[in-house]
Amino acid sequence: MSFPLRDAFSRDGFIVLRGGIPMPLVDRLRLGLDPIIGQRGQGRLGTGRHQAILDPACYHPSFKDFLNLPQLNLAAEEVIGTSELAFAGLAVLIGSVDHRVCNWHRDFKDGYHELPALLDRPNTCIQFNCALYDDRSLWIVPGSHRRASTAGESAFARRFEDLGFTSPYGLAAAIDPMPMASMPGAINVHLEPGDCALYNPLMWHAAEYRPEWKRATLHGGWRQASSMYEFEAMRWGIEHNPWLLEPAYLGNPGEFLGPQMERYNQAALRFHPDLKASAAAAG
Repeated sequence: MSFPLRDAFSRDGFIVLRGGIPMPLVDRLRLGLDPIIGQRGQGRLGTGRHQAILDPACYHPSFKDFLNLPQLNLAAEEVIGTSELAFAGLAVLIGSVDHRVCNWHRDFKDGYHELPALLDRPNTCIQFNCALYDDRSLWIVPGSHRRASTAGESAFARRFEDLGFTSPYGLAAAIDPMPMASMPGAINVHLEPGDCALYNPLMWHAAEYRPEWKRATLHGGWRQASSMYEFEAMRWGIEHNPWLLEPAYLGNPGEFLGPQMERYNQAALRFHPDLKASAAAAG
């Protein structure tokens, strides 16, 4: 049996689903996110992202419809190789009011104790960037999710370490005039409205934010549910959505999100039992 999406993801560490979000839903998602995007640069919201948009304070029903899109979920099931997936949060990437870079990084650095085992299992988790507007921000190094970093990759990233996770573009450009493109093997991922990039967060990736770019890119993913019990790395972030432990505000969570959220919640309560009380207090 052929699994073209899984094979491409295993080889390259990413796939792009063109038109993964139907345009009518793109329009509804833009409407739902407008209040968040409007806060950018006004002191109420930092640049870069809003970490958890399923918070009841900013939830919009279109977010649930997005998380239940069959074409995205079935692609994730093919890539990971099971329908036993766990939800991995939902944020929105909003860019910046000034020209900045999110410097080159892997979500788990070389030397992290679980990294060798995770590199041997390149289809355990997926992150997605799903664009609601034209998005040229994301840069990746295809194939770097299956191996330790090369000497060239490590040396290039090390030059920017003192700048932190994000920095003004000018500071990065003073170190290298092309701080995105000069990383060995780097490519730019161009997403049009409705396109979704699914990628492995173990690979080298970075982003550029320009103030003239209007950005609203949904950012989340899936994990193989069993991996959360095997690897502490796969439990990162499960405390970010405590309100999902009291999910009545969602109504019917849907065919895909419902089971994925339940698996997420089971792991959250296993490893963060204090969240139940926090969720009840918030409700």
